Amino acid sequence: MLMDAELYQRLNYEIMMLEKAKKEYSTRLELLGDYKDSLLRRTKPGNGKYFYYSVKHNGSRTYNYLGSSDHHIVKKVREARFLKEAIRRINCDLDLLKALAYGFLPFDPSHVTESLPEAYRCEIPTSSKLYETEGKKWLAKRLEDQKGFPENYPEKKKHRTSDGIWVKTVSEVVLYEMVKSAGLTLIYELPLPMKDYGPPLYPDVTVLSPIDMKTEIIIEYVGRLDLREYREDFARRIDRYIRSGYKIGVNLFFVFSNIEGHIDSIQIKKVIADISGIRN
Repeated sequence: MLMDAELYQRLNYEIMMLEKAKKEYSTRLELLGDYKDSLLRRTKPGNGKYFYYSVKHNGSRTYNYLGSSDHHIVKKVREARFLKEAIRRINCDLDLLKALAYGFLPFDPSHVTESLPEAYRCEIPTSSKLYETEGKKWLAKRLEDQKGFPENYPEKKKHRTSDGIWVKTVSEVVLYEMVKSAGLTLIYELPLPMKDYGPPLYPDVTVLSPIDMKTEIIIEYVGRLDLREYREDFARRIDRYIRSGYKIGVNLFFVFSNIEGHIDSIQIKKVIADISGIRN
């Protein structure tokens, strides 16, 4: 999302460019003189191969035959009609943009609370504070839920995150730390019951959405697609996710290893941006 100042600047730039185009088009239209009010009529000959044109100038009652579309008058009348329509549309856009730009006031939460009766005025809650509060509630509940499931291959967890969570690989440490550093609330390998009633899946990272603060978003690291057994298991996992209603790019994201076989931090940043709703 653009900041207030950036939005205002963008609007004024668009207004400036449209006014410049309008001036150029208006000058060209004036140079066409009477052609700007002339009318064309197109008729089809008997063999159906070609169209022939006639023109009626402003104030005239009859059409004068011109011939094919290559006639210079046909071209001038066409250009005049294009310019008139372009100017009409530019005027519509200018009216809308100016109404927005000149009536636009940068949003200030303090102005909102000051406009309320004194009995309703409150400390202004910020999105980060709201997310932090909701994140703590969600995390406590989901960690409690996690205790009701057996741990997923605890013997393979040999690497530790900065907040003491044991994970299986260095790549999972990188994924976990980058998501955590972005300010997102997350859980490692939160058991996820599937609608096919099969065994639960243990996604690498489950994140609480910072947008609606209730949607749970899954991020899976995919590292060994060079191995047939890994590819087959990955395909089964995708199928189970989709059958359970998850949508890739909405509440299900994947981070793939790069050509060297390591986790790709650029992909992680893009996923974080998508989850946070800040990508262009």
